[in-house]
Amino acid sequence: MNHLSKDAPGAENLFRCLKQLRFLDVSTNNLTGSISGWLEDLSSVSHLDISKNLFSEKVPESIGKLSNLSYLDLSSNALEGELSEIHFDHLSGLDFLSLGSNNLKIVIVPKWMPPFQLRGLSLHACKIGPHFPTWLRSQSKIEMIDLGSSEIMGKLPNWLWNFSSSVTSFDLSNNKIIGRLPISLRHMNTLKVFNMRSNQLAGGIPDLPASVQVLDLSTNKLSGPLPQDLEAKEIYDLLLPDNFLSGRIPTYLCRMAFMEVIILSNNYFSVSRLHTIDFSRNNLHGEIPSTLGSITSLAILTLRENNLSGNLPISLQSCNALSLLDLSRNNLFGVLPTWIGDSQQSLIYLSLSSNRFSGEIPWQLSQLHALQILDLSGNNLSGPLPLSLGNLTAMRLHNDLQANGGTYSIFKFTTIYDGSLPQVSMYIGADGSAGGILLLTFAFNSIDLSNNHLTGEIPKEIGALSFLLNLNLSGNHIDGSILEEIGNLGSLEALDLSWNDLSGPIPSRLTNLTSLAFLNLSYNDLSGVIPSLVQFATFDETFYETSYLGNPNLCGPPLHKRCLQHMIKHQHKIDMETYLCAIAGFAYGLFVVSAILLLSSTARKAYFQFTDSMLDEFRTAVAIKLNRIKVGRGQSMENRLVCSQNSITCYELEFRSPA
Repeated sequence: MNHLSKDAPGAENLFRCLKQLRFLDVSTNNLTGSISGWLEDLSSVSHLDISKNLFSEKVPESIGKLSNLSYLDLSSNALEGELSEIHFDHLSGLDFLSLGSNNLKIVIVPKWMPPFQLRGLSLHACKIGPHFPTWLRSQSKIEMIDLGSSEIMGKLPNWLWNFSSSVTSFDLSNNKIIGRLPISLRHMNTLKVFNMRSNQLAGGIPDLPASVQVLDLSTNKLSGPLPQDLEAKEIYDLLLPDNFLSGRIPTYLCRMAFMEVIILSNNYFSVSRLHTIDFSRNNLHGEIPSTLGSITSLAILTLRENNLSGNLPISLQSCNALSLLDLSRNNLFGVLPTWIGDSQQSLIYLSLSSNRFSGEIPWQLSQLHALQILDLSGNNLSGPLPLSLGNLTAMRLHNDLQANGGTYSIFKFTTIYDGSLPQVSMYIGADGSAGGILLLTFAFNSIDLSNNHLTGEIPKEIGALSFLLNLNLSGNHIDGSILEEIGNLGSLEALDLSWNDLSGPIPSRLTNLTSLAFLNLSYNDLSGVIPSLVQFATFDETFYETSYLGNPNLCGPPLHKRCLQHMIKHQHKIDMETYLCAIAGFAYGLFVVSAILLLSSTARKAYFQFTDSMLDEFRTAVAIKLNRIKVGRGQSMENRLVCSQNSITCYELEFRSPA
């Protein structure tokens, strides 16, 4: 492509000097003016292409004198006027003719017999109608026909479908053709592109040739079901919207290996048996079509790992048989709609992770009594955790899920451990008897709200989810303390509260989580001694040391920071309790002895006799001791203090050595 921009008269002398020119292609430029006055001088030209310019005025009759022409392309200009058989009478060698996208009118008598045999004809947007050109019947070698937007009306002649076995592309779009597509259509064995969109065709779609790759019959009045079988195994574009087609969507569409586009919108298809749509891990883009809401039998919808954007279509609330909805890893945005909780009572698996959803988590999600997996991680959600999360019935009860008089369908699954989370093969159906196989990597009875902007404290109501297996609230701005109620989650296997603003001690009740296999409390502001009893004692120190990193006020194993100050305070607490107990015991004993002495004269007499005797023995022992000291002045004494390792009581021992 060049950008030549000059009037044709300025080029007349050049073309007249090139009378022996056989090949002329000046397409896709900005040439203007008339083609009359110089075109007829190119008497030797066989290939003439002046398409996609700005030539105007009429096509001269003298073009018919270029008897050597085999290729003529005047399309996409501003040519006007009428063309008759006079323009073509001497073009016996013409092989390709393109006059489309001009303002031309083709006026040829019905009985005209052209002197040529075309292989390609494009008269798109030329005025040909109202009748189909009968002279085409003589073109037995033709391969490409484009008569779109040519004002043809009425029925097509029967000979059209049988006259040539070599047609590969047939375009009669945007006309006013009526009638039915013939059964003989299937015998056009070389047909690859068949375009009759925007006409008034009626009746059903007959069997198609096995060679068809593009079929566009959109915006007609076609009715009935699709063909029972489609022999066109290499079809990649199937466009049938805006008709009156009905019946079931055939399953063979899923087996078309080359299929790229299927559009069946605005028809009357029945999809009562369609329960699974899995378009995950593709390159789909744009918004989720609202027409999905018409598939009320849908049980599984997974569109994860695409490039979908926009809001969730409100029409999906009509799919109230959904058990699994996975739209993760796309570019969806907006607030989480409340209708998910209001209308999707069969939902077991909800994953909207790794999108751009914002706003607060709607409390209506707690109405999903069958929900076993909730994954909203990796979004821009904010606000507090809903207090009503504790109402998720499936995570409060065992999987024989019966509550509120209703029975909920449960996944049938097998678990294959691969990494930190199990890979689950699920078999699910709306009625429990039919469904689809999907592989997901996740834990059942799981809540993952990680990597958002959630604030506030962990609601104590979450402690009611006694069958919760996985709780991940990491990467938020949650503050307050770790609740004792988390110790009620007896089935919990994985707990991740890292990268938050939690403070205070680690509750000792967490050691009662006997199923806990993964724990991450790192990068908070926790303090105190790390519990080391029961389940915590089974953790590998090397691995689980990372579970507490970023909490400078934590101490004790598996961290290398000792808890000396904490231990002293703890010991002081124990000693104070011991002293108080001793004082209370002494006071009680003194009270009992005093009461006995006051009330009994016999007891008083015995008591004083005992004390007198003890004093006499004490005085005697002291006298003996003093006497030994005087006798052994020549001997030396060695005194040592020996204290018990586990007591504050000390004993003084004497060791006597010879002088």
